[in-house]
Amino acid sequence: MCGLYLAGLICYGAFPYLDKTMVEPVPLWLAIFALLFLPLTTTIAEDGLYLGYGINIATGNKWVNVSLSAFFYAFQHSFIPFLPDGIFILYRFLSFLPLTVLICFWYQKSRNPLPFIIGHFILNIATAVQILIMTVCPNLYNAL
Repeated sequence: MCGLYLAGLICYGAFPYLDKTMVEPVPLWLAIFALLFLPLTTTIAEDGLYLGYGINIATGNKWVNVSLSAFFYAFQHSFIPFLPDGIFILYRFLSFLPLTVLICFWYQKSRNPLPFIIGHFILNIATAVQILIMTVCPNLYNAL
């Protein structure tokens, strides 16, 4: 959350900056699909790629591996949701960069992906639940 708030201050001059486009209502079938599949698929794909491959074998140099993995881990999240707005993309990138650096360094030291997988899975469930809530109760979204 610190990265999110600091990035909002840097990019938008507001602390805390919370963009209401982060969790919008979608068709109900899509919200249910996201709840069932988003947490597991994105957790396995992202943690497998950035921690499993990126940290362990990408270049052979641990500092380069950590730097590249953290950068691309944050960069991927810069486009979720996609808005063709450079400031928003920078905001999303800066929001995730401190956490991805910390995760990559911590994983590089511990070599235990389980805490990150569990935490990432929980965050993804929370996101999918927020999407479902906003879809089922769009008046909550409109109240923001």
